Amino acid sequence: MRNPKDEEVPLRERGDNDEITLEFCNQRSRIRRNKAEDSTTFMFNYLRDPEEGETLNWRELRKLKANKKWGVIRHPYILNYINQKLIDCALFYSLHILAFLVFFLLLAWHVFSRNLFKDFLISIFTGVFFMFLVLKGTIKARVTKNISTWFIIAFCFNLFTYAATMAYVWFPTVFSYDDFHMEVKKIVTWFLPIIAIISAWANLLYIMRKSPFGIYIFMMTRILRSFAHIATIWIPTLIAFSFAFLLIMRDTGVKPWPLIDQQAANMTMVQTMLVILQAVTKTSTMMIGEVDANDILDTNQWIPSILVLVFEIITVILLMNLMVSLAVGDVTYLKNTAQDKILKIKVNFVIEALQLSEQFQNNLFRLHTNLTPNVLVIMDDGSYISTFDEFPRVAPVAVSDEAFKISFMESGMRLRIKTTSGKVKTATVSRCDIECIESTESGIPVIMSTPDSRVYENEDTYWTGFAKWLIGLDWAGYLDI
Repeated sequence: MRNPKDEEVPLRERGDNDEITLEFCNQRSRIRRNKAEDSTTFMFNYLRDPEEGETLNWRELRKLKANKKWGVIRHPYILNYINQKLIDCALFYSLHILAFLVFFLLLAWHVFSRNLFKDFLISIFTGVFFMFLVLKGTIKARVTKNISTWFIIAFCFNLFTYAATMAYVWFPTVFSYDDFHMEVKKIVTWFLPIIAIISAWANLLYIMRKSPFGIYIFMMTRILRSFAHIATIWIPTLIAFSFAFLLIMRDTGVKPWPLIDQQAANMTMVQTMLVILQAVTKTSTMMIGEVDANDILDTNQWIPSILVLVFEIITVILLMNLMVSLAVGDVTYLKNTAQDKILKIKVNFVIEALQLSEQFQNNLFRLHTNLTPNVLVIMDDGSYISTFDEFPRVAPVAVSDEAFKISFMESGMRLRIKTTSGKVKTATVSRCDIECIESTESGIPVIMSTPDSRVYENEDTYWTGFAKWLIGLDWAGYLDI
C-alpha cells in the first residue's frame, strides 16, 4: 500500500470544462475489503451540488466514448453509474424484447393463417416500431449531431424490415382487385414473407445483444465474419466442383442433374439458371458431409469415382476442418473480449436512454434525474448489492497498489539472459505469454472496516434481481474478484 498523504489530492468540484479522469474518479471513490465476508465495498460520491445534480450524465459518457477512454469508463465509479442506469431501463428493455418477440411470432403465425384482424394487428405493431425508430433518429440527429455509419445502416435495415412487412400484409389485398400478371403477383406474395420473417429475426437478435444471451449472438456474428474471409476459397471451390459434377452427371437423369442435352433446346434462360443453382445447392450440401455418392458411384465410371474422392479430400476433410478450426479460434478470442464489446453496446444504450429521458421529461420516465446508489458491495461469487449511504469523510489509510493481472496466453515468450561472463543469451518459453494489465481498482483510497461500519444487507426484490440478470453488468468480468 502507498501512503495516501503523499498522493491524495483534496476533493474538489469539477468545472464544466474539466474532463473526467482516473484521478477524479479515484478522489470520489473509496474501497473497503472485508475478508471475513469475502466481499469488497465501493463507496462513491456522485453529488456535485443539490441543485445541479450528479457529476455524470450522458454528455460526459459520450465525451469519454468519443475520446475512446475506455480505461476511465471501466473504473468502478463510472461502471456503477452505467449499471444503475441499465437496471432503471430494465422495464423498457423487457417490453422492447417482448414486443418484438410477439411481433416475430405473430408474423410467423400470419404466414400459416391470415385474416383481416391479424393484418391490422401486424400493421399496428409495425407503425409503433416505425414511430419509435423515427423518434430515435430525430433525437440522435438533433441532440448529438453526430450520426455514425452503423446507425445509418441499422436505421435503413429497420426501414426495409417494416416496408417488407407492410408489403407482405397488404399486397395480397391490393392484388386481389384484378387478375393481371398473376404469375408475377404469385412470386411477389411468395417472396415477401420470407424477407419479412428473416428481417424480423435479425432485428430480434440485434435487440437481444444487451441480454445475457448477447455473447452467443456475438459468437455467431464473429463466425460469419470469418466465413466471409474464407469465402474467397469456399465459393470458387463450390463453383468448380458444381460444374464438374454437372458435366459428369448431366446424361444420367439423376436429380438434380437432368438430361441437359435433350432439354437444352426447350429450356429458357431462367430454367437453365435454375439447373445450375440446383447443382450448386446439391454440391454445397455434399460439402458439409452429406456426400450421398451412391448415385455417382452407380455410373460405374472411373472419372466420377475419382472426382468424388478428390472432392471428399479437398472439401469435406480439408476445407470444412479449416472452417471448424477458425470457428473454435473465434469463440476462444470472443470469450476474452466479449465483456468489452458488450460494455460498448450498453454504454451506447445508456447514452440514448438518458438523451430520451432528458428530451421528454415526465413523472414516469425520469432516468436522468434519478439518483445513483453510491454504495456497491461485490461478493466473491459475482453477486452484488447496491444501496445508498453517506460518503465517508474519514481520511483513508492507504491507496490501493497498482496491482497487475497476469494471464498466460498461447503464444511463446522470449527471455533475454545475461550471464556473469557478460554474454547475452536468448531462450524461448513455449506457450507462455505474460500479459500485465493494471487492475481497475488501482489508485482508489482504502478505508478500514471498524466495528461501527455498516453491514449492508441484500434487499433486492424479485424484479431487481431479474433486472440485474437481464441487462446489468457482469462485475466479475470487469473487476478482479
